[in-house]
Amino acid sequence: MNLAIRDVRRHLARFIGTAAGLGLLLTVVIAMQGIYAGMVDDATILTRAMHANLWVVQRDTRGPFAEGSRLDPGIEARAAAVPGVRSARPYTYQLIQREHRGAVMRIALVGLGWPDDSGRSLSLVRGRRLTQPHGEMIVDGSLGLGVGETLELAGETYRVVGLTKNALTSGGDSVAFMTAADTQLVAFDQPSEATILERHRIVERLRRTDLGRSQPGLEDLATDPRWRPPALSSPPVAALLLETDPHRVEEVRATLRRWGDVTVYSQDEEEALLLGGVVQRARMQIGLFTVILTLTAAVIVMMVMYNLTMEKTHDLAVLKLMGAPGSRLLGLVLQQAWLLGALGYMVAFVLGEIAYPNFPRRVLITPTISLVAPMATLAIVTLASFLGVNHVMRIDPARALEG
Repeated sequence: MNLAIRDVRRHLARFIGTAAGLGLLLTVVIAMQGIYAGMVDDATILTRAMHANLWVVQRDTRGPFAEGSRLDPGIEARAAAVPGVRSARPYTYQLIQREHRGAVMRIALVGLGWPDDSGRSLSLVRGRRLTQPHGEMIVDGSLGLGVGETLELAGETYRVVGLTKNALTSGGDSVAFMTAADTQLVAFDQPSEATILERHRIVERLRRTDLGRSQPGLEDLATDPRWRPPALSSPPVAALLLETDPHRVEEVRATLRRWGDVTVYSQDEEEALLLGGVVQRARMQIGLFTVILTLTAAVIVMMVMYNLTMEKTHDLAVLKLMGAPGSRLLGLVLQQAWLLGALGYMVAFVLGEIAYPNFPRRVLITPTISLVAPMATLAIVTLASFLGVNHVMRIDPARALEG
């Protein structure tokens, strides 16, 4: 006769309820680990998708993700001329929030250096890459847009031509890829009233200068909507992505370090900046919650096993008096703890399969989590059963003679 199974049958409803409660806790613990893994993957997947050997950003900044970075567009030609550089692509990055069909959409716009970069490094699940310099975009599937749908941005209509999967930022925002020129149009878009007021301010500033007073015709030129100051440079870019010869990466980097207006990061360093700065605090919070929930699950199992053992004190004393070996009595407690852990993990696994895809943040269950989670559950219930085991060892067989 298996004493553990027999005792479980006597208290089946309470045992199943406890296993369900443990399963809910394990579901949250595993979700925390999955969110952590998803956050790390989200933070690095965008940088890896660009397939750049070196990231060139503004001097003394940690851009373009950790902080703002502004580079003169002319740096593209300068960098392309450095020996060892195969290609230099401009890169822009900005977050926008728009309403589409009654729903609020938060989008991270990434500018690709057209025509050299049409999204060839992106992993598409549907559609195609960019084939035109204006009006096309590739979006992540989490935005809910299909191939062929359109999105209104900055008074222009942009058509979705391709879909990617899991192209997210460290904050979980979906990414849309456009040409760098299109992202700059969106970035510098402003209402017509604001444009008119800015032109009036320009006229007022002109009137206060000697040039404006001596050349009154400049006022008409400043208010002409078709006129753009020819002396102003093109909008800045956030970063420059360099593809280099594999054996000349350090040589190219040493050359760029001598430039006074840029800072150069490798792919690994760019990922380290994201993980160590942008998502570091969130990682610490999730880690703390995971530890607290794990300890909570251990305490619950410990108290359940202790209470179950306390209820059987008289029965265990009788078994001791009859000469039952200690291993049999210890096995009673351990087998129940392992059964509780197995049922709890089964509940967590089923709930996770149902709930995780519906989480607002991506829950990434890696092979490591899939391997460690059941092992950790077994370790937790085993350690939590020690209080019950200790009580079994201290039971006096003479208590069997009590009423």
